[in-house]
Amino acid sequence: MKKLLYISILTLACLFFGCKKSALDLTPQYQLSNESFWKSENDVKLAVNGCYGYLSNMYSYAYDDASSDNAYAQYPWEGPSTAIAAGNIDATLDAGYGSRYTYIRRYNYFLANVDKATISASSKNKYIAEVRVLRAFTYYELAKTFGDVPFFTTAYDIPGETAVAPTSAAEVINFAISEIKAVVNDLPTGYSGGRITSGAAWAILTRIQLNYRKWDDAVVSAQKVMGMGYQLFRVNTLTPDDTIDDYSTLVTFANAADKDKFYKGLASYEQQFWAENEITSKENILVSQNITNSSYVYGNGLRTLFPPSDLGGWSSITPTQELVNAYWDRNGNAFTAPSASTRATNYNNGVPNSSYLNEFKNRDTRLYASILFPGVTWNRFSPNYKFAWGKGGNNNSATGYNFKKLIDPAYTENDWDGAQDFPIIRYAEILLAYAEAKNEISGPDATIFAALNDIRDRSGMPAVSPSIYNDKVKLRDLIQNERRIELAGEGQRFSDIRRWNIAQNVMKPINDITNNPVQGRLWQAKFLFMPYPQVALDRNINLKSAQTAKGY
Repeated sequence: MKKLLYISILTLACLFFGCKKSALDLTPQYQLSNESFWKSENDVKLAVNGCYGYLSNMYSYAYDDASSDNAYAQYPWEGPSTAIAAGNIDATLDAGYGSRYTYIRRYNYFLANVDKATISASSKNKYIAEVRVLRAFTYYELAKTFGDVPFFTTAYDIPGETAVAPTSAAEVINFAISEIKAVVNDLPTGYSGGRITSGAAWAILTRIQLNYRKWDDAVVSAQKVMGMGYQLFRVNTLTPDDTIDDYSTLVTFANAADKDKFYKGLASYEQQFWAENEITSKENILVSQNITNSSYVYGNGLRTLFPPSDLGGWSSITPTQELVNAYWDRNGNAFTAPSASTRATNYNNGVPNSSYLNEFKNRDTRLYASILFPGVTWNRFSPNYKFAWGKGGNNNSATGYNFKKLIDPAYTENDWDGAQDFPIIRYAEILLAYAEAKNEISGPDATIFAALNDIRDRSGMPAVSPSIYNDKVKLRDLIQNERRIELAGEGQRFSDIRRWNIAQNVMKPINDITNNPVQGRLWQAKFLFMPYPQVALDRNINLKSAQTAKGY
């Protein structure tokens, strides 16, 4: 089925942004007035589509990884991530404040007017439920990022009406949770597009409850999702293309079955993000939909932002050495990395010696599926391609690594050309959320290991050992690292290091593989929340004291 495009519709512009009339104003023929628009179910659908614009271009979540210790964004003009990671955080940057209020206004406007349309009660309730969940999700992301924020649930006409004191983050989050619970039963279990389903609502609820340490509630919500038929994507039969990259120099295979398991794990993890598998996959719960680049809309931008210059990319967002070190060894144990000086010596200024590739031998399958490191091949993207770091070259990585995860090799020709959807929430995250929350409640148990082992097995990795991870603290550390590597590049690390209270330990200066500085990084306690942007402070005097209270 043709994908739903989250494109703001020109004819809805006045409805969503509020056009004032004078006595002489006439409605232009290319616009619809409020009085003429809210008539039919089709009008309602168009309005809902405008609300779904919030989910467009969600691949930019990858920049949130670059605001953390997972990645580095080398071009500060592309967004605030470079400054955030460096600790250059003040009111001159906007970490998504204004854009989210644009959509909150749309949601409130929709909810204030939908009753005017002639539409069946069941359809109306479904559309209302979708928009209320979108509003709850948006408020969650606002509160998580900024703390206390102005809170509105009714439509308004002029910006001055929003100049109110911020509401506490706790109250906003309680609202978001109650909103989702109130409407989840009005949502369908499935859609032929990237809309809010009941599964997506429960998954969003799981994420919110986990982030705010509501462990018991997060377990219940995760179990709801786990009982709805979602599954991790798996490749069960290999094709010749699936084994086109020879990993025999990097991985020691015990036998043919072990080799088969590795390649199926590699293919399963890589290909879950490919456009050709979107229809059959049961892993994606909520996605940001994309089509291939055209004259009127860009596709998934990661095809341009992630790869190096010799593959037509910009190396805008690149993995840090710390992320590469976080991937396990092939036995499922923590990896012991060489010292930075040893790595630099082995790299030998771009002419690696025989010891260099030892660092990348027998590692977690997800490393090979996610990271381009010097010497690794990627024939699926470009025949006979071997990654060589073009240090210092235009549009090349500053760290020495590039991401290959989330890139569909079917779309390699044009800038910004990617038809694959970006996963906002996928089933692996729900399994990890369940494992984390359940462990915090009562420590290790068989259900936690089952959730973790499902994820590991999909990637061809061994099961977690209950005898080693036999207490809450040990298992917590494993779950946190498992979450880091499984969700790398998907934008969750920014929130995770804050809610786990480890940002002060991990936001440290980063070096490249030659042990030369890439970026100085600084963490202060106030960075738990981002500042309100200056434009918001100028419009709302009531934000100033709250800004000061946050330490800005």
